[in-house]
Amino acid sequence: MSRFNSKACLSSAFALGLVGPVWAETVDAAPSATSTIEEVVVTARKRSERLQETPISITAVTAEAMERKGIKDVADIARQTPGLQYADYGDLKLSPTSLRGVVGGAGSAGADPAVGFYVDEIYQSQGAGADLDLYDVARVEVLRGPQGTLFGRNTIGGVISITTERPSDTLTASVTADVGNYSAYRIGASVSGPIVAGLVSGKLAFIKDEHGGYDRNVYLNRDVNNHDAWSTRGQLLFDFAPATSLLLTGSYREVDQEQLVFETLRYNLNADLPQALIAAGLPLNTNPYDRKVYSDSPNQERLRAWDLAATFKTRIGEVGVTNIASYHWHDYFSRNDTDRSPLKMLYDGDPERVSRWSEELRFDFSTGPVDWLAGLYYYHQNSDNQSFVEIGSDLAKSLGDPSLTGVRTGSNGQLETTSKAAFVSATWKVTPRLDVTVGGRYTVDEKTIHYVQRDVINLLGGNTDVRANGSWSQFTPNANIRYRFSPDIMAYATASKGFKSGGFNDALGSADGIAFGPESLWNYEVGLKTQFFDRRLVVNTALYYMAWSKIQLSEDNPATPVYDPIILNAGKAHSQGVEIEVTGRPTERLTLGGNLSIQEALYDGGLLPTGEPLHHIAYAPNYTADLNAEYRFPLQGLGTVSLFGEYQMRGRTYISNDADPDGVVHAYGLLNARLTLTSSDDRWRISLWGKNLGDEIYTQRLFDLSGQPLVGQKFIILGEPRTFGVELKLKY
Repeated sequence: MSRFNSKACLSSAFALGLVGPVWAETVDAAPSATSTIEEVVVTARKRSERLQETPISITAVTAEAMERKGIKDVADIARQTPGLQYADYGDLKLSPTSLRGVVGGAGSAGADPAVGFYVDEIYQSQGAGADLDLYDVARVEVLRGPQGTLFGRNTIGGVISITTERPSDTLTASVTADVGNYSAYRIGASVSGPIVAGLVSGKLAFIKDEHGGYDRNVYLNRDVNNHDAWSTRGQLLFDFAPATSLLLTGSYREVDQEQLVFETLRYNLNADLPQALIAAGLPLNTNPYDRKVYSDSPNQERLRAWDLAATFKTRIGEVGVTNIASYHWHDYFSRNDTDRSPLKMLYDGDPERVSRWSEELRFDFSTGPVDWLAGLYYYHQNSDNQSFVEIGSDLAKSLGDPSLTGVRTGSNGQLETTSKAAFVSATWKVTPRLDVTVGGRYTVDEKTIHYVQRDVINLLGGNTDVRANGSWSQFTPNANIRYRFSPDIMAYATASKGFKSGGFNDALGSADGIAFGPESLWNYEVGLKTQFFDRRLVVNTALYYMAWSKIQLSEDNPATPVYDPIILNAGKAHSQGVEIEVTGRPTERLTLGGNLSIQEALYDGGLLPTGEPLHHIAYAPNYTADLNAEYRFPLQGLGTVSLFGEYQMRGRTYISNDADPDGVVHAYGLLNARLTLTSSDDRWRISLWGKNLGDEIYTQRLFDLSGQPLVGQKFIILGEPRTFGVELKLKY
């Protein structure tokens, strides 16, 4: 990767920022109300404020925008958010999220992520428990940079905050039906309204999402890489008084699918399995991009999860009080064909059971020109990570003991995590144009592990029984200056710290390096938020530099012959870049948008477990960009037609920590389009849509077992192919 050029980035920002004025000078001087860009209200700082007034680099996507663009999940959000990368591995548990180059794996229930997922202000961890459908969601906010003061630990890279639709005080209902290729269908329904007028309202939402296989298992003669999930959410909102409310939420989710389908990129012909395939005359996977695989067994992945939450808000005199309590439980199971071949050699799985409880008590008040926000936070999680390797009949025969068929060898990591924190933030309104915010959070994390490994065929490095505990504490401050040059132009500067506690490896074969230390990061950022021409043009820009030490890295443990990544502290690193977001409405009918992130994310030292020096940071594209346009026009007697199109671009991305050239994904782009007819009374809407219309083939993951003496393969996972369909929505 070439060295970061700040002058080039600033020039790009300046050029993109001037795109709007070039055409905006030709529009009418007095625009109508419908030609202005929608105002968006966010809660990134635990209070409601206009997006353009919030001194944070933030992308906010409303429910209306998600409908227009066909956004259904976090992967869709990532593709149109500058600096955000969601490495969609094709499963529920392993896919890491990267923001501004800060990435943390979710390889086990006990691993802490780098980007915090929140739903209605409740921490969702990452991995299996945070795989969420965005149906019935009011807004998604992506906060870039560490949010250690107000959100706490595990937000070292930023926050993805999801706000669900609240129960309404009038009767409303909607039904959505979406049918597409690959036997896909998505059915959603919601109903909301008063139960006791003026006192209690309720809402119930349901979504069923299913598609057939994107790939073909030639050996089993069946489609694979399918998806089948459903979820439901119910809410009761009690409005006891104008400033007093209680929101009760319960949700349940089930997934049963056959994903994590690997293509073989290349074979190590000196390894046992490729030689056995050739000797037996069985097929090799010689084309890694044809979406044809040859596994002897279908993969399995199942999830059962439910959540309960209570959010109470009131005011006692001049003090606002918020209390948020939540409980989460999930049970996850997986079983995969490790060697992805017709031979019955090895199978692996990574089941887990997780329960967690969180409690946040928050106060907000003002003392003269100073607005205060203070609170206490408690989090407790129990996780049981049960990794295993299962011996197949062909391997058992080669070992000379057929009775080993079906025997599982593996580990059980029982990890208990307790986190306590206190935080305070104060905003001093120095003048009507200038305000200063300072704050901090003190966090204490305690973790205890009981790790047991049973290695019946000496495949994982031997038997292990380990008990350990540790405690880590950190103060994460934040300082922010905001200045309003005019009602339409605001600038800010921020310095903030993020923190991830240390912990213990709880996955397969990880006892050799069971403990790792904490990771911390400092972020320095300046930003400019502007709007012009009576809010026909909005341009937001941020320039940042981040430096972190003792970065936590997940990498294969070389002490064992199977792939068993451990988390270790790899040294120092930095990330720097520029982000620009532009939205314009040159006419009432036409809306144009675009965003750009240019970044450099590199290690400043450190070694891999193999001794190889670290250089680049994985899952940090050197640029991301999105160009989109929507044109609307009336259709007499029917309603309004809108045509939306976007081109999403990703620059060169490394998907491995080492220097393997196979771990480089070169620049690519995805073309999406959507044609929608909406009735004049907004009661129904029908859309024709397509994603990845160019059927671009790109790699999402590299999984290297080519040096493993048995399997001897290097695997990849491909991104989704071209999909298209029709969607109908009815509203009451």
